[in-house]
Amino acid sequence: MSAEHPVRAWTAGGFEPVDEPIGATLAADSWLVVDGRVLAWQRHQLRFADAVAEAGGDRLDAMAAVRSAVGLAPAEGRWSPRVDLTPAGIRLRIRPAPAPSDTVEVVTASRDPRREPLRKGPDLEALQALLEEESARAGRDVEPILCSDGCVAEGSRSALLWWQDGVLHVPAPRIRRMASVTAAVIEEVAALDGVEVRRVAARPEELEGAEVWLANALRGIRGVAAWLGGPEVAAPSRVGAWRERLEGLRTPAMAGRS
Repeated sequence: MSAEHPVRAWTAGGFEPVDEPIGATLAADSWLVVDGRVLAWQRHQLRFADAVAEAGGDRLDAMAAVRSAVGLAPAEGRWSPRVDLTPAGIRLRIRPAPAPSDTVEVVTASRDPRREPLRKGPDLEALQALLEEESARAGRDVEPILCSDGCVAEGSRSALLWWQDGVLHVPAPRIRRMASVTAAVIEEVAALDGVEVRRVAARPEELEGAEVWLANALRGIRGVAAWLGGPEVAAPSRVGAWRERLEGLRTPAMAGRS
């Protein structure tokens, strides 16, 4: 068992410590807890349950596991609980979350290693390897942007959104990518604000001049400061206000266990 990220196994009585590594990941989910508050934890519960069911597991059991896990992070600080469905069962790790960052640099991925682009879990190691490979090639930290049929789909660990002419854009439904909890919340907030949301199939060069975002639960919204070797993007000007909006939507984690 890792002293840094102890592993807990899901049992009928809850999560119990086990002295074993995480096996092959069939399905996974993670979320950010900030001082005991979580954004849209129920969506993470449903996404994990759907992924577990697709992998041949018990959907209701997966929902119960997330319901139990959501309140186990410490009440203070930034934490990232992660649940994995492995051949041995559901496992939980509660990891310290990285410091927040408002910006990120990206590159267009040189390859697409995804085998299961619609299910979080099976491709996580391959996508991490791609991120490290592209960062080494760039000589600094970058996140690769994956394309499907030549159109932008998502980052290696984030959803992709962009602004052009005051309109929020997201990849079209036909573009194969992971369902993002954070991106879904952003779209709903935009709709409440009367912001037009367009779902389009766009090639990287068509994002020229756009304000581009990457978004995920762990890192929130990050504005793309530069697209190395790609389109010239606009300076991110909306990130701060929208990060505040999402922070205001966090709810106490323990409330999710009632």
